[in-house]
Amino acid sequence: MKILHIGKYYYPYHGGIESVVKNVCEGLVAQGHEVEVLCSNTKMKTEYDVINGVKVTRCSRLLTLFSQAIMLTIAFHIFKKAKQYDVVHVHGPNPLVEFICLFLPKEIPIVVTYHSDVVRQKLLLPFYLPVLKKFLTRCEEIYVATENHIKYSIVLPDFEYKCRIIPFGIPVDHLEKTQEVENVVNDLKSQHGDYILAVGRLVKYKGFEYLIEAAKDFDQKVLIVGSGPDHKLLQDKINENGLSEQVTLVGRVDDDIEFSAYFHACEVFALPSITNNENFGIVQLEAMACDKPIVTTNLKSGVPCVGVKGETCLLVEPMNSDSLSKALQMLMNNSELRSKFSRAAKVRFNNLYTQEVMVYSHADAYESLFNIDSITKKSKYKKSA
Repeated sequence: MKILHIGKYYYPYHGGIESVVKNVCEGLVAQGHEVEVLCSNTKMKTEYDVINGVKVTRCSRLLTLFSQAIMLTIAFHIFKKAKQYDVVHVHGPNPLVEFICLFLPKEIPIVVTYHSDVVRQKLLLPFYLPVLKKFLTRCEEIYVATENHIKYSIVLPDFEYKCRIIPFGIPVDHLEKTQEVENVVNDLKSQHGDYILAVGRLVKYKGFEYLIEAAKDFDQKVLIVGSGPDHKLLQDKINENGLSEQVTLVGRVDDDIEFSAYFHACEVFALPSITNNENFGIVQLEAMACDKPIVTTNLKSGVPCVGVKGETCLLVEPMNSDSLSKALQMLMNNSELRSKFSRAAKVRFNNLYTQEVMVYSHADAYESLFNIDSITKKSKYKKSA
């Protein structure tokens, strides 16, 4: 098949949605499909690229307004390219693209991966919601990562009949426990002992301040991998609580061997996010792929659906450092329970969250658009030759 993906940005731009789009597109190319990504550039210049077989068109960006890239040529590229592909796959929220797609010819099937509701720009919702609802009505299918994406959405319950759950998945090459990784694992264990790991941007919604607060109640080390604007605020909190020997802000880790080693060397992974900005938590998949039990928060998002409470993870209420501390201690002080959770986490990962499972699920979903209808005996859409 020939599939056009439209997202906000694309690799090497880093972000949760961009990671998902990259994994889907490269997996589809590996299956033999033709894939192009249409997205915004980060400058006023249109550029063309091919990355691991995926064609990429980055449209010139004039400016960014309310997190929306304003691209003067995006409508031209959408209308030109959509006619060349079997399926147009939009990744939302992406208001400008969704509005433009309303004017595409009816014979072009459109699907959307609904990554999340608009969270930060709520003042714009009265203007955006009518466009979004018309766009979702126009779409053939809506892909969501978990059932909670539907349950807690402000708009998806009305469109549940056309929602299809396709969990996100990740490649695991960068997480393999090679001898080089094992060497770093041994160094980390020697330096830190049994430790708790957290990974993410140092921003408010990640809830790392509550993880630091929780660390006052136990002795094990906590390592937080990542960089971001809240680094000084978090380091000040560590110092004020006398935890400089116990809690370490590691910083950003770009080396795959070192990154993998931090996961493999830890005993428990923590995701203490406090708002629905954390809509899934891809880092949970990396922990599960490395056989690690997880303590995370019971958000009204996809986060608590990734694992199974009491089998692969423990859930605590957001912004509750006391409950977070107790859950972490429960796992850190019980090696048998950790082992049980670890095994179940790896099984669940292999069954649901590999890149291969995600890609095959997308390919099946696209193919279903062209299946023969049981009543009319013909397909609504026709694939290109």
